[in-house]
Amino acid sequence: MRERSSNSVRIYYPRFRRDELIERLRRCVEEISEKLPLKLVILFGSYASGRYTAASDIDLLIVYKGSRREEAYSLCWDLIGLPNLELHIYSEKEYEKLKKLKHSIIREAENKGITIWKD
Repeated sequence: MRERSSNSVRIYYPRFRRDELIERLRRCVEEISEKLPLKLVILFGSYASGRYTAASDIDLLIVYKGSRREEAYSLCWDLIGLPNLELHIYSEKEYEKLKKLKHSIIREAENKGITIWKD
């Protein structure tokens, strides 16, 4: 026997509007740049395209100068600290290699993303 439903619907809204998210990311990236030599930061994916939902993650491409990958990742994660954050962090060398290979993440970020920081 089927259970009767409660006749209610839950509606979930995205945690951030796109303009709010971009402003928050710019402030965080400014702080990160004081501790890590950044080359490029791009917001891409559904937030960049305007097709985000409550379930969307926040795709962020971060390119830094140097070779301190673990330090770069933990610093960015700690200072940005947003829920559903999906960090794609590459050294300048890794980024150039992936760019030459026409990696899908790099292509999407460069073609459809919103630049937050560029050195």
